[in-house]
Amino acid sequence: MKTNQIFNINRFGKYASCSFISNYRQTLLFWGAIWFAVLAFSLLMMRGVHSNWNNEGWIVLFLLGFYIAGLLYSGFAFSAFRSKERTLTELMIPVSAFERLLYEFIEKIVAFIVLYPALFYVASSMAVGIRNSFAFVTKHATVNGITTFPYETVSFNQLNSNLEPGLFGMLFMLSVLAFVLALAGSATFRKLPLIKMIVFVGLFLLTGIGYFYLLLEKLKLEKSWLTVLENKVTALQGYHLGTTVIAFIGLIALSYTYFKLKEKEAV
Repeated sequence: MKTNQIFNINRFGKYASCSFISNYRQTLLFWGAIWFAVLAFSLLMMRGVHSNWNNEGWIVLFLLGFYIAGLLYSGFAFSAFRSKERTLTELMIPVSAFERLLYEFIEKIVAFIVLYPALFYVASSMAVGIRNSFAFVTKHATVNGITTFPYETVSFNQLNSNLEPGLFGMLFMLSVLAFVLALAGSATFRKLPLIKMIVFVGLFLLTGIGYFYLLLEKLKLEKSWLTVLENKVTALQGYHLGTTVIAFIGLIALSYTYFKLKEKEAV
């Protein structure tokens, strides 16, 4: 196979610009919905917030929004393949399967990971300004007796400050894997791809956990293999090993997505 049948930078650039122009309204609507949700939930949570809001509260809200919005965004990839008519139109575009996958990966995963923290910071900072200004006008020194007033903007250093070395990288790679699996589901299923992929992954994990549990019960091990592994491997080595395994699974999921796109072209 010739190289230009796999990837061509000029063709990819034209395809990316055309796809972005065609879907920019939906993209702006999605990001607008995220901005409004962060602003609204921030104001709502600061009404009766606990005393550690400036430290732990922002982290919880950030992570919940990060995973939920990221899964939804990745789950809407390859939207042209949701109907037979649009699929035929999409397949008539002279672009390779790798270029389709690369564009969706950059837009739905890379761009989201880069843009979401910035948007969260802007929206949450606006909420903090509104809440502090409202409390200042009403001349309350505290809010519901909580001494954390005035509220402070989110500090992303808190995401990594209380974690062991290497754990943040493993958790970050785990989030990328979750988005990649949602991307794979959007290329596999035509209807409700995100829900079907979540159910499939959940059943797979439950089956795997049940199998290993029964295996360990049958072997009747006196000492758990996890304890043995913990004594031989440091925490940092374990986190690096987990990051490597997660990255390997992500590459398998991306390869699967690529071959599913090639399968659609063959059909």
